[in-house]
Amino acid sequence: MKRNTESTFVKVLETNSLTDIALIKGALDGEKVRYYLQGETVNFLRPWLEPVLLWIESEDVDKAVELLKPLKLSYSPFHWGK
Repeated sequence: MKRNTESTFVKVLETNSLTDIALIKGALDGEKVRYYLQGETVNFLRPWLEPVLLWIESEDVDKAVELLKPLKLSYSPFHWGK
């Protein structure tokens, strides 16, 4: 199966919690979900400044949401399933 070389990412949630970031990365990396954490580096330096935004490749959004739902995260959802 040929994969599209141009990926579309969807903003799924935002958080200021370093614990959330670690849990999210563990859950998504373990299932090979493609994601991007926008602002992760700044958050380590100044967590109160800007939240970290979690972007998931559009093909993996539903899978990611199901993986993250059981976790106890402090987040603000943008796209939490359909």
